[in-house]
Amino acid sequence: MPFRRPRPTADQQRRAEESLAAIEAGGVPVAASERLQDFREAGGRFFTSDLSVNELMLTRQAGFRPLTQVMGTCFYRTGWQSYPWGRGSGWLGGMGWGASGAGETFELEQQTAAWNEARRLALGRMAAEARLAGADAVCGVRLRRRHREWATGLIEFVVVGTAVRSERFRFEDAPALSNLSGQDLNKLVRHGYWPVGLVAGTTVAYVATGAAQQFRATGLFSSRQNQEMPDFTRGIYDARALAMARLSEQAHAMHAHGVVGVTVEHSHREIERDRGGGTNYTDLVIEMHVLGTAVVEVEHDEPSPDTYLDLQLNDPRETT
Repeated sequence: MPFRRPRPTADQQRRAEESLAAIEAGGVPVAASERLQDFREAGGRFFTSDLSVNELMLTRQAGFRPLTQVMGTCFYRTGWQSYPWGRGSGWLGGMGWGASGAGETFELEQQTAAWNEARRLALGRMAAEARLAGADAVCGVRLRRRHREWATGLIEFVVVGTAVRSERFRFEDAPALSNLSGQDLNKLVRHGYWPVGLVAGTTVAYVATGAAQQFRATGLFSSRQNQEMPDFTRGIYDARALAMARLSEQAHAMHAHGVVGVTVEHSHREIERDRGGGTNYTDLVIEMHVLGTAVVEVEHDEPSPDTYLDLQLNDPRETT
């Protein structure tokens, strides 16, 4: 007998439609919203977190009470992206790899925009969950991104962290997201700083190999000597500069005094380009991701904590 899925009730249909509308508006599904509202109204001391024991103790020492784990996610499909074959100049305004023989870096705007928008939506949903839980900040934010092979152009962002509430200070702004650990948050607050939010930037760049690099790679006796591939080296620098510019722009918009805990991650894949006449050039597509926590220095009356010298007396090689 074939299995038949039961028809949804009117209430289930209504909740599904409300969840879809909330997601399309950048929010969270109805079930997640109800769970966090019930948690806040209960007002108990029970909490869940991904903090280690050390992080929990130091977070409490800094005057923060963990509330609950919060998350945000986004599946995003990248639209069609053309590659810069046959173009004459890159984003730096050079003569172009076709004219001068030098390589060039081109930003792939469609793919770049997809990564940045997917991350923005995922972080926005985490912030929405933190607000519903009554949090002042989210610490230990871990971000995972990946390409999904079962659908063309599909990317995924998932962010997870622990929502905390301050028992010493009163904050009126939206919850501040931070990729800092509980230990680092403790140090930051005790020295008179406060996180104001996560800042990030992604750049997807196409690095076209120029004739000069191609000659190095395939010329006579080229395999017998060590040599740098300067077009690829410059491409990494170009991609990082664009990603860091986006990060800095977000930090300035928050009126931050600096950015701490910056991580830089990149990956690349090779593209074979046919130049005609039996000649193939190897180009690169680079993904550059940067992430950090924007901070501001705040006035505080407490003296700076003491600094101690930590000297390990045992031999780590003999410790099991």
